[in-house]
Amino acid sequence: MNEYIKGSEWRRWDLHLHTPGTIKNDLFTGETLEKKWDAFYSDIVSYIGDGSDDAKNITVVGITDYLSIENYKKIINDNKLSATIAMIIANVEMRIQPIANDSPINIHFLFNPWIIDSVENRFFAQLSFRYGTTNFSATKPELIRLGKTIDPSLSDEIAYKKGVEQFVPSFSDIVKIFSNDVDLRENTIILVSNSSSDGVSGAANHSHYFESDSGESQLKLFRQSIYKFVDGIFSANQSDIDFFLGRRPNCPIELVVSQCGSLKPCLHGSDAHKNSKMFEPDLKRYCWIKADPTFAGLKQVIYEPEERVMISEIKPEVKPAYLVINRIEISNSDFQNTPIFFSDKLNCIIGGKSTGKSILLHNIALSLDRKQVEIKDETSQTRTKKDVKISVYWADGKGSEDTTLNEKKIIYVPQTYLNKLCDEQTEKTEIDEIIQEIILLNYDAKQSYDRTILSIKNYKSESNKVILDLLEVCGTINEITMKIKELGDKEGINDEREKLIKEKERLTKDSSLTEEEVKSYENAILQITSLINDIRIIDDELLELHSLTSLVESKRIDYRFSEQTQNLIDIAQKHIIIQSNEEWGRAKIELIRTLANNKLKKNEELSKYQTIEADLKDKIQSNKAISELTEKIKSESEKLTMFERYEMDMKEKTQEKVILLQNAINSKEFYKEQHIIFANAINNNSDLKTKDLEFSVEVPFRKDAFIEKLKSIMDTSRKVFKDFVSLDNFNEKSYTSNKIYELVEKILSGELILRKGYTPEVALRDILDDWFEVKYRVTMGNDSIELMSPGKKALVLLKLLIELAESKCPILIDQPEDDLDNRSIFDELIPFVKRKKKDRQFIIVTHNANIVLGADAEQIIVANQEGKNAPNKQFKFEYRSGSIENDCKVIDKNGNVEKGILNSQGIQQHVCDILEGGKEAFVKRKHKYHM
Repeated sequence: MNEYIKGSEWRRWDLHLHTPGTIKNDLFTGETLEKKWDAFYSDIVSYIGDGSDDAKNITVVGITDYLSIENYKKIINDNKLSATIAMIIANVEMRIQPIANDSPINIHFLFNPWIIDSVENRFFAQLSFRYGTTNFSATKPELIRLGKTIDPSLSDEIAYKKGVEQFVPSFSDIVKIFSNDVDLRENTIILVSNSSSDGVSGAANHSHYFESDSGESQLKLFRQSIYKFVDGIFSANQSDIDFFLGRRPNCPIELVVSQCGSLKPCLHGSDAHKNSKMFEPDLKRYCWIKADPTFAGLKQVIYEPEERVMISEIKPEVKPAYLVINRIEISNSDFQNTPIFFSDKLNCIIGGKSTGKSILLHNIALSLDRKQVEIKDETSQTRTKKDVKISVYWADGKGSEDTTLNEKKIIYVPQTYLNKLCDEQTEKTEIDEIIQEIILLNYDAKQSYDRTILSIKNYKSESNKVILDLLEVCGTINEITMKIKELGDKEGINDEREKLIKEKERLTKDSSLTEEEVKSYENAILQITSLINDIRIIDDELLELHSLTSLVESKRIDYRFSEQTQNLIDIAQKHIIIQSNEEWGRAKIELIRTLANNKLKKNEELSKYQTIEADLKDKIQSNKAISELTEKIKSESEKLTMFERYEMDMKEKTQEKVILLQNAINSKEFYKEQHIIFANAINNNSDLKTKDLEFSVEVPFRKDAFIEKLKSIMDTSRKVFKDFVSLDNFNEKSYTSNKIYELVEKILSGELILRKGYTPEVALRDILDDWFEVKYRVTMGNDSIELMSPGKKALVLLKLLIELAESKCPILIDQPEDDLDNRSIFDELIPFVKRKKKDRQFIIVTHNANIVLGADAEQIIVANQEGKNAPNKQFKFEYRSGSIENDCKVIDKNGNVEKGILNSQGIQQHVCDILEGGKEAFVKRKHKYHM
């Protein structure tokens, strides 16, 4: 059994491929059947090549035939494709008839290869067919079964070429077969066509979607029973995809689930009956499935119909290689010496207590950004083993030893870090730094910040101006450093850009869309919208006209006439009303006729433009790939331009810093008033929100003696401080320009370590008699962060860390469930990670089954430490990687199970054994989109 080392990956699947000798419409190349097969095999190998082209690297093929698996068996027995294609699966195609004299519907049965030897008896032999007006059991000699004619009076050719269309199995029998054989149902994927010619939507020429059917018609009920019975839809039509995933406004998820039983994945295949069509569906609508190329992998599209399958010309969700960790290698005798590979999306590291989960994550982070890890370890009081040498290799081929310091950016969140960050003593400046970076992403906030800084410069003395300029320059240098780190490395960006340009050139050659067609399509969309609105207005007017029985009514007369006069007036009014109503009746008929004619014309126009839109829609959408590539090329080009600009800025700012530092010792104080200007600008900015987060600024006042301030700013007991200043002997004479110069320089460089709650900016202002600081606040759902529960506060900080500067770098998180409450995990964290993993890589250590399964982890890494009841194969610490769908033991070349507890069962079983609630989480995942 193959081990797919990166877990669930996007791969091309073609589950609808016919072969030479197919029962119907065999157009394959070759003079004889034998030569047809030779050409068939040769063309497949040639098409796939060495597998380097994702768009042509077919990993799974569904060998399709009508009421037969004979050609599938031949391919398996010939064994000429095993080195080229990961899995070959049998796809039995047949037709069912919903209602007498109605159009037949194509339905497909994809069988798990493990049960294929029993399909003949468990499936084919149980079917009943209708042929003409006679019903035959599959066991009777008059019927064709399994590709062979039992009745000698019928030849194979006549029976299949002419008779296969009339051999229509009973749908009720099919349902009964699978109801009686639960194991067969579990090992079969059933798909139904939804085309207008031979699919459910085309039956009896009814409207595409059943919600438009009126009443509980026989056809509507049959459609619903079909949709509820099958696992998915054979369709690449975008409207089908949107409908069965509950994306259409008039068909929300709840309606689709109630009518179809669950959300349904839409899959597609080439439906090839000839060599030139093999693996090339119309409009290059390739089917991509994010799963292991196994039957268990295929079943994932049922559980995650939106996340696991996509119809597209190019591979979905491809990240720049320089932003993805590909693998690590560990150099330690206690640890396995084979590489550990990572998915570019969500990786979850699981295992029992002390099995090496946090060790692995912590040392990956250390090898990439030691300074960040040590700072956060101090906050979280992490005591993880640190003497494990790990080499990290990125998807662009670079290793950690090839990159300069801080060239590759990560975000690391150690265990309990968020809770510790929320402690009263530590939240003051570390949270401020995080929030400030988010605030300054807002253009108006950044402009306000810059204007405030400029105002301070204009109003303060020269000494104050110097220190502010110095801090601004240092901040700019740090900002440029962060921006360069977020961009990645220059060579990687350029390589990615060149690759995208070549891909665009290739796609552009194949594009046949004309400007006239684009204009025609866009005009059709506009006209359809306008006409639908016109028709709605006419319908409203017709409804109102029908209810309008009279245009006049009796006038209320306030004057008190005599009884005789009032009776005459009443008679006159009634006569006038009767005459008016008669005239109105005749006029209303004419008005209704006019409106009905107008509606008819509008509907005719609407039909015309809908036809134009339908004819061009797929072709228009096929060119989205070129547009997407153009945008990506533009993005990478902009990064290169920014990279060069940042390098120039860095050189300029470094030179400026040297000059300012010389004059910084004369700086004395800031004006509180200037800080308040910035605070008010932030507090009055209604746009400063990120989803449900809102920011504000306060300006507290603080004052202390110089020595006490030094003690509060930094750890004066450290050797590095004692070597610089002796506080016991410090006096006014010690407060020299040279000493201040050195103090400022050492604080700016980070050589003197500041206490929690202080930044270099705050420290310098205090030392130079600036007693004011900016304090940031964040609220979520009208709750201020300092008043939030620990779980909610930690969630806010985690969101801020992940969304920091819109960076796309990898995120490493150790056991987020320790910082968050269960509701935050289920309602907030899981949807957040599931959305963000499409843009950036996650590596998460967790004990929580809902994080692993709810967020649909692409890669699961199971950790184990050698123990009496948990033996390893060779090393003290070992890891095994695989996808959620991996349910297989690891088998050696001799067919035996590899030694070690990790190899003794599949990833699924490890998840159930290790994670609390694992089995329940699997059940919940399986049925989350069902009724």
